Amino acid sequence: MKLTRQIATFLLAGLFLFSGLIKLNDPIGTQLKLEEYFDVFSVDFPWISGFWKLLIPQALLLSILLSSAEVVLAIALWLNFQTKKILYSFIGLILFFSFLTFYSAYFNKVTDCGCFGEAIKLTPWTSFGKDIFLLVLTGLLFLTDKPTLRSKSGKWVLLSAVLSVGFGTYSYFFLPIWDSLPYAVGENIPANMKNREELKFSYIYKINGKETELTEMPTDPKAEYVSMQAINEKEARPLITDYQLWVDGDTTNYTQLLFKGNHALVIVPNVHHTHESAFSAIAKLASELKIPIWLVSASTDEEVNALRHQYQLAYPALSADTKVLKTIIRSSPGLWLISQGTVKGKWSAYSLPSADEIHQSLK
Repeated sequence: MKLTRQIATFLLAGLFLFSGLIKLNDPIGTQLKLEEYFDVFSVDFPWISGFWKLLIPQALLLSILLSSAEVVLAIALWLNFQTKKILYSFIGLILFFSFLTFYSAYFNKVTDCGCFGEAIKLTPWTSFGKDIFLLVLTGLLFLTDKPTLRSKSGKWVLLSAVLSVGFGTYSYFFLPIWDSLPYAVGENIPANMKNREELKFSYIYKINGKETELTEMPTDPKAEYVSMQAINEKEARPLITDYQLWVDGDTTNYTQLLFKGNHALVIVPNVHHTHESAFSAIAKLASELKIPIWLVSASTDEEVNALRHQYQLAYPALSADTKVLKTIIRSSPGLWLISQGTVKGKWSAYSLPSADEIHQSLK
């Protein structure tokens, strides 16, 4: 029984600790996923749509608090601190996540649960299975003897709470420490827009009146074709499928144009939700750069031009999809540096580089 408890404790605490830290590393990614859930629920549950809409502006705060809770519960369980209360907290949190993942899986609403951030992609059904496994582990711990409380463990639990919130806050202001997105420093964007491997297909043919699945075209001339499907679509799919830059009414292919030479891009998904005080520093920085600089936003031309006029941003503007821009960099504004299509640097609005740093990054 003791060994069972130790294994269950290790797995439960380990999974929660890993999940919490991964999400605290990228709190905006978790924020976006929560907003997606809340938006879906506001439509599917119209009788309480106001409640879900009320939660959308609080998604960032909930992102940091829920992720921090995962870390704190894991530490508390490992230190045997207030075990019974901690296990009840585990059950509450797991049931909440189970509802999200089951609803997503059954109704095919949110195809990526975001349980482990962008680092590990799980389908909703896989994630729901993981939540059931965690509930089983929690049940095993309830059935075993209550361990002895370790002295001074409460101080470590409190410290873990402070450090968790601090880590999430730092990542929000200064970008994720570990960037697992396909737009990270060192990634080549054109390469990430191509299939990762050659597509392979399976073929369904009716042979002698019976449907048979084949991995290559049959040689039997009497075989009747029924259908075909890719068997490695997920593995072969490009990491980037929706990256595109444009100017309304302009036929220039800016997506490909910015893969040639060096370019600095000021990313502003929405001009009404951005750290405006950074634009003065960006305008000064732009005047010192020896490379082309572009402003990229999903806002309207009128809104972008008003921003450019207000802060004297004397460089051209491009349009892009909001989701793409928020995936490129978790900051608004954010500075993204690419050379021949390869990412050379990323900086948040709160840690802008000097012109020398940018030029050094290109060497």
